[in-house]
Amino acid sequence: MKRYFLMLAAAALCLCLAACSSAGRQEQLSDEEVVNTFVRAFQQGDYEGMKPYIDADNPLHLFFSGMDEAVGGEMAPVYRACLEKLKSVSCTAQAVEGKEAWGTVDVTVTIPNYYDAFHDAMAAALEEDVASGSGAFYNMPGWMTAALEGDGELLEESYQLHVGSRDGEMVMDTNTNRQFFTALCGGLRYYLDASMTTCTFPDGSVWVIASRGDEIVATIQTESLSGAGEYSAEDMEAIIQGYEAQFADLDGMCAHAEVQGDLLTSRLGVDMDTASSFTLVQMGLIDKQTTAGSNGHLSLSSTVSGFTRDGASCVTEHFKPEQPET
Repeated sequence: MKRYFLMLAAAALCLCLAACSSAGRQEQLSDEEVVNTFVRAFQQGDYEGMKPYIDADNPLHLFFSGMDEAVGGEMAPVYRACLEKLKSVSCTAQAVEGKEAWGTVDVTVTIPNYYDAFHDAMAAALEEDVASGSGAFYNMPGWMTAALEGDGELLEESYQLHVGSRDGEMVMDTNTNRQFFTALCGGLRYYLDASMTTCTFPDGSVWVIASRGDEIVATIQTESLSGAGEYSAEDMEAIIQGYEAQFADLDGMCAHAEVQGDLLTSRLGVDMDTASSFTLVQMGLIDKQTTAGSNGHLSLSSTVSGFTRDGASCVTEHFKPEQPET
């Protein structure tokens, strides 16, 4: 009898271990159920519920890790505010008949997108800073937060997603489904590796540069020239008006000059998303040989290298959160 009870106890222990082992595995879901389960977790802000269905290189890992001030720093409130807006996402998913073996799912997503709102907020901060020297442009978390106060652009997009098995788990590959995951970031995807760089030259001129990854998106150049006191008020006003007029009708550019004691201080702002690169080269504001990236954007790394060779001291503040362990 004792041996019988020992056998029952051993069997019960095996069942317990098996249950514990299976609890760590995904529930067997169809491909469309994987998509719907993932989206429901996103709608609830349930990062742990999303993680089993995405790769380690998915941008949503950075998005969610950045919500913690210890990781995201000043940008953490931006990530949290953006997620609250994006929780309104709606999604329909339907497995594609005849393509079940490839895990193909037709998906339609309706979600707010703040890409244009972020740009418009940046452009407004750029103009304000040029006009007043307030520092509003450098405050990237500030103008991004302002952008999220609106409703954003409601986008409806359709995708063919692919759900695959990796190490026995159902996963949506990041690269294959890149556009879908970009849409879920609501325009924030392009700012997950954002930075502000300040380059100060020996003559006192300063460049402030906003970048997304290696792509420069906007700059403010500030210069101060001595000798303003040698001119009459009328002559100096004419000089200022002439300087500002050069840029008044150019898209993506704004300029302001003012007298501060014996100094004539000028500020020139350039929105790279709007300004003509040809005009910038013609005006000598950029050197395409040293700042044009391989994909046509203005390269932060090339620009900083060139400025450093010219004697500038450059400091970059990165806003990219750390990649969490998954």
